[in-house]
Parts: sequence; C-alpha cells; structure tokens
Amino acid sequence: MKILHLAVLLGLPLLAKDSTVLVQTKDGAVGESKTSLTAIKLTVDGKPRSIPFSSILSVHNGEPASSTEAEKIESGIKALQGADRKASDQAIETLTGIGIPVLTPLLKAYKDTDQHEPKPLYRLFERVMPSQADTFDRELSLVRLTSGEMLRGKVEPLQLGAISWDKIRMLAIKQKQVTRRVDVHSLRHSTQIEYFDTALVFAAGSRATAAASGFTRLSWETDGWATDPNGLQKPGPNYKTNLVDGHPFGALVGRFKSAGEVFFLGRNWASKPGQEGRLYLAINDNRHWQNNLGNYRVVIQAIDVYDVGDPQ
Repeated sequence: MKILHLAVLLGLPLLAKDSTVLVQTKDGAVGESKTSLTAIKLTVDGKPRSIPFSSILSVHNGEPASSTEAEKIESGIKALQGADRKASDQAIETLTGIGIPVLTPLLKAYKDTDQHEPKPLYRLFERVMPSQADTFDRELSLVRLTSGEMLRGKVEPLQLGAISWDKIRMLAIKQKQVTRRVDVHSLRHSTQIEYFDTALVFAAGSRATAAASGFTRLSWETDGWATDPNGLQKPGPNYKTNLVDGHPFGALVGRFKSAGEVFFLGRNWASKPGQEGRLYLAINDNRHWQNNLGNYRVVIQAIDVYDVGDPQ
C-alpha cells in the first residue's frame, strides 16, 4: 500500500502548510498530511509538559486496542507461533505498527522454554517497546524525542485535521535528515529468521544512501564461506552456485514492507524513486543458517523520512 495524504484517504482538504506528519489510525489506515499544530501536551509523572513538534520523532498512543486491533493482535501472535513465514513477517509488521496494546497479550504468550533466540515472537517485545521506555504502567503513551529521550505519559486529546487523538494509534513528524548506525547480525537477522527493522518509513520524496562494512562467516571455520556485505563472489566449498534466492550468499539485502521485493544493498546502496514503506535489512542465506557468525555495520543517511521507532 502506498503512503497517501491522510486528507486524500479521508476525502478532506489539505491543512495549512506546517509540519508534515505520518499518521496511522486505529483502523490501520496510514497516510501523510500537513498540520498547523506546533506541540502536544503530555502529563509525565503527574506533571504537565508541552512538547514542540520540532523535538518529536514519533508519538504512540497507549490506549487499549480497538476491537479491530484486538483481532489483529490475537491472529498475529498465533501467526508468529506458526510455521508460515510470510504470515509471520506480516504479523511482525502489523503488531509493531499497533504498538503498545500488543505488550500484555504478547507477554502472556511467552513460555519459559529457555529457547528465546533467534525467535521473532521473543524479539517482538523490544521492537514494540525498547527497554529504555518500558515501565510498570503498560498503557501509558510513548513520545520519542529527537534528543533520544523517551517519555511515557498521558497525551492530552488533540485534533489532527478531522482526526481526533482517540482515533490515532501513531503519528510521526517528517525528519529532514536521519542517520542510522546499525548492526545486522548473520544469525538473528538471517533472511531465514527475520529482517532487521530500521524503523525508518519512506514516503514519496524520501531518499537514502547506505554504506556497510564487516565480515560474516556462514560456515564457522571454512573461509570459503566467509564474506563482506557484497556476498560470495564464487560458490562456497562443495556448492555449485554463489546465489540463493537470486542474491549472493552472505550479501546484505533489504526490502520495503514485509511483503516487498528483496533487493541487493551490498557495501554501498542508494534508494530509487518510488521505494516507499518501512525499510528492513537482512543477511542472505539458505535454511542452513545455524552456523553463522558475525555482523555488518550499516550506516544509513536518509532524507525526508519518518523515524518511527528504535531500530531492532
């Protein structure tokens, strides 16, 4: 789904030019709009605060799930416990988007098996709620600031055009520039397990470059299966091809949205016009991923994008 102007989605006129925002409503609609709002009001530990839009990355509504969201949470957690990889990837994207209301049902779904990683169900908690923002009251909203600070509190009702706060699940302020320095691990973020979530959402006009470095081993001590982010340039020992799913073994790859086409990043990458949605990264491998070691450090320079969460 392309990211459209929220006003277009709702059949409304565009608002006065000011901040550009990305809004996800509780019914799952996602759109961009302009707003003349300059701040939100938030109560933190009983003290009121006014947070200017210029210092906000994203705001996540902690109110209980709507009936539609509750159904998605229930089916999504089931999908993450199943064997259908496509359904699991879609569930991760959906549940991450819903955010805070996922926390309690997710915690109840965990079993003490001592087999936590690499498992998408276990990793989902920190995708939704970074440890630095976690607290005892799970229903408090989350405000992420450009300074890196994360605030939990109650957001005073606001109006974004014709959309009131009680209909909004998440809003983010478009950032002129975002720099991400992330580590994509060959085991945890193998294409066979789950993709690394950069938590950057691209819209029309967004663009980015990325530079990757590092060394991964896809068969422990066998150097013929070791590579940099460009992936194997010739078949590894006892293998007939250097490719898996159309890209080199060990290459850094990416996709926009969970169902997006996988593309090659390698050591250097520049986005193409029309690439929209949430950006995910992974290290390309086949089903024999258990003997992987190492990670790639990726520096992303993005312009006119939305920073909607901590990269996980």
